[in-house]
Amino acid sequence: MSIENLQIRPATIADAAFIAKNVMAAMGHDEVYSGGGEEWLQQLIPHMEIICQREDVLYSWKRSYIAEVNGIPAGSLTAYEGTDYKETQTRTFSLFDGPLNFDLDLMQDETREGEFYLDSAAVLPEFRGQGIGRALLQFGITKGKELGVDYVTLLVSPQNPKAKRLYRSLGFRDAGEVFAFGEYFQRMKMDTAEPMRIDILTVLPEMFGGFLNCSIVERAQRMGLVDIHVHNLRDWTLDKHKKVDDYPYGGCAGMVMTCEPIDRCISALKAERDYDQIIFTSPDGEQFDQPMANELSMCKNMIILCGHFKGIDWRIREHLITKEVSIGDYVLTGGELAAAVMTDAIVRIIPGVIGDEQSALSDSFQDNLLAPPVYTRPADYKGWKVPEVLLSGHEKNIRNWELEQALERTKRLRPDLLEG
Repeated sequence: MSIENLQIRPATIADAAFIAKNVMAAMGHDEVYSGGGEEWLQQLIPHMEIICQREDVLYSWKRSYIAEVNGIPAGSLTAYEGTDYKETQTRTFSLFDGPLNFDLDLMQDETREGEFYLDSAAVLPEFRGQGIGRALLQFGITKGKELGVDYVTLLVSPQNPKAKRLYRSLGFRDAGEVFAFGEYFQRMKMDTAEPMRIDILTVLPEMFGGFLNCSIVERAQRMGLVDIHVHNLRDWTLDKHKKVDDYPYGGCAGMVMTCEPIDRCISALKAERDYDQIIFTSPDGEQFDQPMANELSMCKNMIILCGHFKGIDWRIREHLITKEVSIGDYVLTGGELAAAVMTDAIVRIIPGVIGDEQSALSDSFQDNLLAPPVYTRPADYKGWKVPEVLLSGHEKNIRNWELEQALERTKRLRPDLLEG
């Protein structure tokens, strides 16, 4: 089977039996597919089917979507808004025949108003490993955004790290714990607000093709966490030759970028949305560093104007630019490389871009320290051995070693970082 033939459709009442098994599998009872498990579990299946046939319960067919491959049901997603959750939850569990194996009074709300909750997603065993589960979750995310809720949310068991990695890769982040069904679950959420938008203004747009279409920056765009647009300033000039530069007043050497195309482009963009920052890349700007990247990653919209030639007409800097940034004490042919460096550093720390957010938070410069040495398998390569402490499994000793190494490397290589 190929995921290329995957279709996701709204469920019908005829799908109730299929949904019932998938809901139970999503709750950790995968044996419902094989007919195994304890007797009570098998007896519960037809009862759950009757519940799924209703329209006013949590696990209703009306709240579910079916993933089909070549017309064959392969998985399902049950998801809903949290507005009437408590009332619907009470009604749902009152329909179960016999005592529940958990105390409903102790159960915390799985979702709340302003959320679209991905309650149960499951894929039949024979269809797993083809990306169908991810496609169902992405469908749910899109549905939540269409509904205009604040967050798309879900729960994950601490005993299921593989699922948590999947959710992180889709853009979900940790949001506390919830006690439900007699155990604690990790609550995860995704902000459905418009993604960060970065508009890059340049005379060499072709320089960004490869950079924007690979690795972490490409993934962030694909996940809908950032929206990056590159604008050719030559498209904004009224000159028939698409000229964007002219000789400087005063007779000095070089060429200067003119006001008109820059002003027209920025004015058009500002007419569509508000911008937190309009940045100009310049050798004489403020030094770009990790704290600045962290700060800029909180912006909703920003413009990065790439300097070129001798520079830009000073009036643009006076009247339109809000921040001038340099990536180092050297001169480049243009600001395109600086814009790419800044974009990469900013985008990678947007929540959800990197699957393991702790990885980004432990990078060099996040705490004014260089990162400690890192090692991987094998533990002994050509007699070059990994430090024993890293193999010990003793968490406290490992963290202390990492801090000592970070301090030593910083004192030796970048003592200036410790002076602040």
